[in-house]
Amino acid sequence: MNTFIEFQQIVKNYAKIYSEFQDFQNNNFFIPTNGDQKTGVIGGAYIYQYLSKKGYKNLKYGTGSEKSWDIKDENNKYQVKTVSAYSKTQRISPIHKGWDYLYLIHLTKEFLPDKVLLIKNPKQWNQDITSNLTFPKKTSLKIGGQICQIDDITDDFIKMINL
Repeated sequence: MNTFIEFQQIVKNYAKIYSEFQDFQNNNFFIPTNGDQKTGVIGGAYIYQYLSKKGYKNLKYGTGSEKSWDIKDENNKYQVKTVSAYSKTQRISPIHKGWDYLYLIHLTKEFLPDKVLLIKNPKQWNQDITSNLTFPKKTSLKIGGQICQIDDITDDFIKMINL
């Protein structure tokens, strides 16, 4: 039986790990320096590493106020949406217009990617924001009013970042 004392110990342990994560986040270029939704920060760092290993140059993270993209290089903007196995709904946070490529990442309970999907922007949006989507199980997804094809890049992703 869990007690309040056990709860307090778990909170204390969580706070310690959270603080360590935040310090690491603040002091390393390959992980977003902002963002307290750590699942999203983890997904962003995985995609940054993937793009870097693929040879993309001059990668930069957007600011916390940038809604349409998370990472950019000299040619493209990448939006990253991450969902973990802990999410009961598997809901994706809102997708905002303004990206060239959208990466959807599903993480295991150990926060390792087990599904990585890529969508190219259809460029013909009927709406600026798409919300209430769940992590896709199909080969297409309706974004901005347009049907977008989904490429499952999980195998390439795992190979490229040596998971």
